[in-house]
Amino acid sequence: MNGFRISLFGLFAFLVLAAAIQPATAQQDQAKHIFHRLIPAGKTCSDCHKVIYDQWKASPHAANGVECTVCHGETTAADFAGTPGLSTCEACHGDQVAQVKSDPFMKGKTCVSCHQAHTFMEHKKAPPAAN
Repeated sequence: MNGFRISLFGLFAFLVLAAAIQPATAQQDQAKHIFHRLIPAGKTCSDCHKVIYDQWKASPHAANGVECTVCHGETTAADFAGTPGLSTCEACHGDQVAQVKSDPFMKGKTCVSCHQAHTFMEHKKAPPAAN
């Protein structure tokens, strides 16, 4: 009887742990909010994030005028996003985000799971297969 109670308790503990972990592994639709210190007057994001800024500068986002604050928000805001969620990407890339959300293989992934945030390149569509 004592072994049964231990097994039952173990099963209960496992289920509680599994329920607690599941939301963390669910698709991250919302951004991961972090505290970011104020940017001193006369400074920009590139002053502290030089490598990331250089990567972004060579990206399609930079070519299209998508500044840091478009994806991350203002550094003074309480909801500054260190890692923007799918909802941020969805504003401009609705079809792609819908595809990510509907693909079972992509469960738990976001755009940056496959595309590095600041170094991505545009997809080149493959030509149709010749018959």
